[in-house]
Amino acid sequence: MLYSAFSPSSKQTASPPAADGSAKAGTTAAAGAFTARTLQGVQVAVPGSRPSVLFFFSVGCGGCGPATHTLAQVQQAVGTKANFVAVDIGPGETEQDITDFLTANQATSLAYASDSNATLISAYQVTQLSTAVVLDASGKPVFRAVEPTADQIRAELAKVSA
Repeated sequence: MLYSAFSPSSKQTASPPAADGSAKAGTTAAAGAFTARTLQGVQVAVPGSRPSVLFFFSVGCGGCGPATHTLAQVQQAVGTKANFVAVDIGPGETEQDITDFLTANQATSLAYASDSNATLISAYQVTQLSTAVVLDASGKPVFRAVEPTADQIRAELAKVSA
């Protein structure tokens, strides 16, 4: 079952912010670079000028909801010191599915992106749902864990934010 969640889908759906790693005209994208968006429409570039926490989920994943809520709590605690992005990897999941998932898990403050073509799970070597990856400001992965605690995420952010 996990394999199908990580397999690209040929199905066309409503389009959440694409995480295809492509650059805008005239720029060069680093591997894994993408732009996410908040529910309010604010664009979030990853990597950006600060560290980032990426959380890879699917709306049908049982453990992903509580872990997404934890990520939103960490975001509230650390404020603008880091970007927080929920990356949906479920083939065929729509923007409405993602919005409903974030709302149900009290995580509407997180930016989100869709990785239906598996670009980001490949770039960040994600092999399990509910994986969090902490990036330094340059976009280098410095920590990864499946369903990390809020304390683990805060501690890793403190290391790269100093």
